[in-house]
Amino acid sequence: METLYNDTPIDLRRQVQALLFLRAFDDLCAKAAGRFRLVPLKGIDLLRFLYSDTLDRELNDIDVLVNPPDRALEFIGLLQDEGYRPEFPFALDKAALEGKKKVSMIAPPGRLPNVDVHLALITKKFFSATINNFNQETLSRTKAEDEGVAVLDNVDRWLYLAAHLTFHFLEGEKWYRDLALLMARFSEEELSALKNRAKQYNLERIVCAVCLRMRDRYPDLDRRIDIARLIEGCGGRFVRYVSFVAAHPERLGPGLRPGRYYWEFLIIARRKDRRHSLLRMIFPSLGDMQNIYRLHAPMAILMYLPHLLINIVGLTLFSVQYHFLSR
Repeated sequence: METLYNDTPIDLRRQVQALLFLRAFDDLCAKAAGRFRLVPLKGIDLLRFLYSDTLDRELNDIDVLVNPPDRALEFIGLLQDEGYRPEFPFALDKAALEGKKKVSMIAPPGRLPNVDVHLALITKKFFSATINNFNQETLSRTKAEDEGVAVLDNVDRWLYLAAHLTFHFLEGEKWYRDLALLMARFSEEELSALKNRAKQYNLERIVCAVCLRMRDRYPDLDRRIDIARLIEGCGGRFVRYVSFVAAHPERLGPGLRPGRYYWEFLIIARRKDRRHSLLRMIFPSLGDMQNIYRLHAPMAILMYLPHLLINIVGLTLFSVQYHFLSR
């Protein structure tokens, strides 16, 4: 498999890779059949839904959500039987699994794709506590396809991808293309559902940030569906900060490093949730400490005091930065 892939001319490599990943996904679904369903996410989902004719979508790994999530360890066990291993040894510890809700499984030699096993859609450790029942209700809206497979509702797919893009600091042209192609297919009912679900699940700032960038990139799409109606209600300071960051992406390097580190908290919609999440980050649980520093329990505990001091300084710098850039 790897020889075929590496010997393929560069202009065909993406299509060959896509076919190999699709076959690998089918193999995973065959393992799940009769036990639970796998919900394809991100690249593999878009390859099946948006790019099935052209195969014009780059993938790095296969992301799947196990439905129901309490069967995820069973699926991980099936992968381990095939020679897969967790990327980090502590990843299957109970505390780490509860905090991260995702396990990256590394493929054995000779197998092309790694597999990221998700226990929930939005797993960002602090943000996920603020989105009400989005993860659970999104699962209830999935649609069964073949045995072992279920797919996301189209609006939920857009919201999930928008959240993923936002967590990566609004960087990644392929994600904007994906979101624009999805939005171009939306009916008026789906556009209305998008706005309503953003409000219902406290995702307004994610929709606002992504739509601000899409409006600049795709004026034709903006004229057709009036993206501005999806941005209504966002705070002016937040909009100004996002606009500055988007206009100066190079400054998200060392110059805006605090903005990168605390970005997750800025996109939380409600002020009380932002305060609660910041407190949880400053005084994290053991599982959070393991996931933040990727350490086993004893070493993670030793990092607690440095973690506290670093974040007091970091939050102070970020507050000053946000104050000046959002004026």
